[in-house]
Amino acid sequence: MNGLKEKLYTFNALCLGAILAIGSLLYFKLIPSYLYYFLWQSTFAFLVIAIGLSIYFNKSKLFTLLLFPLFYNLALAFPNTFFTHLSGKAFWHIAPLSCAIGYLLLYALQERGLFSLFGLLRSGIALGILGISYYGLNHFSSNLHTALNTPLLPTFLHKITQASDFIFILSIIALLFIFLVSLLFEAQTQKAPFWMLTSLMFSFLVMQEAQSFILFSLLSALIAMSALVHDAYKMAYIDTLTGIPSRRALEERFLRLGSRYVIAMVDIDFFKKFNDTFGHDIGDDVLKLVAKELNHVKNGGKAFRYGGEEFTILFSGKKKEECIMALEEVREAIFRRGFVIRDKNRPAKSSKATKTNPSPKKERLSVSIGVALSQKGKTPQEIIKKADDALYKAKESGRNCLICS
Repeated sequence: MNGLKEKLYTFNALCLGAILAIGSLLYFKLIPSYLYYFLWQSTFAFLVIAIGLSIYFNKSKLFTLLLFPLFYNLALAFPNTFFTHLSGKAFWHIAPLSCAIGYLLLYALQERGLFSLFGLLRSGIALGILGISYYGLNHFSSNLHTALNTPLLPTFLHKITQASDFIFILSIIALLFIFLVSLLFEAQTQKAPFWMLTSLMFSFLVMQEAQSFILFSLLSALIAMSALVHDAYKMAYIDTLTGIPSRRALEERFLRLGSRYVIAMVDIDFFKKFNDTFGHDIGDDVLKLVAKELNHVKNGGKAFRYGGEEFTILFSGKKKEECIMALEEVREAIFRRGFVIRDKNRPAKSSKATKTNPSPKKERLSVSIGVALSQKGKTPQEIIKKADDALYKAKESGRNCLICS
């Protein structure tokens, strides 16, 4: 059940759900016409905020990609101010064409920050494409219209899209490329461009209405903002090595803590030996393995990396016996598992010659745990100190054990 819940609330699932929801609202005409004025103002506001956040977080990719919906919303809002003559045919041909090409080229460049040579190059490409698009919108000719509408696909596919075959093919190529490349990254700012382009293309290829473009532009801004905020939160509160919440997240959790809780301090036994004997890379692997095991602690425990080889497990609103049972279980699991030291120079594939080689050496791995219960009038920091004292006693008692103060 938890696994299904995690999948439903992933970034990709939420973006897809938002696109389908807006599509349904538009298809069934559930949004009153008088609301579109306020939605348009909101679209401009959120696009500007998203662009500001991308500048603040030094993300050149999102910065340049957000310029496209902003430019075309300005074109729709002020057709007589910026253009001598802006026709519907010009907009629904040039806009999807430039977005597909722009997103494809801009996403292909590495993210090196906005204030760098890569950032300047990406910004220059974006402004160049938008400049050509501006010219195309002003000078859209019947010859260009005929060329873009050259039949390329079977006629039955024309029911899928209102766009020309060439624009449809180019859009699919751009979406497929960005989607496949985004799979290589964990950061949501690398995944957001696919959903931003998908939302824009839903309007360009399927609906081709100004109202739909307004709403999907608003969605693209919200997608970019959520990705930027999520990645910023992850950098601040998630430990980059182990992937579990950091000490800052623990301190934040203390602010929402009730009066009844249990804190456990966990320390890896003889961790210095792993670093000194096998190197810091192996030491990092040990930290990851222990963090992974601690992250599976039962009875509602939440693991945090406190610093170095020390971890904290927090139980909120749980009985002492439940917490100790869960901690003893995870301590024994770590000890049973141990840590396998593999030869870095081992061949990638086994052969008859390597079958005679001795098996990888398994090193003993254990943790010591100190536990302290909440007390009336004591702060969480003071309870951590008591858990640390209990941990020190566990170390003195021979390690690989749990002591509750």
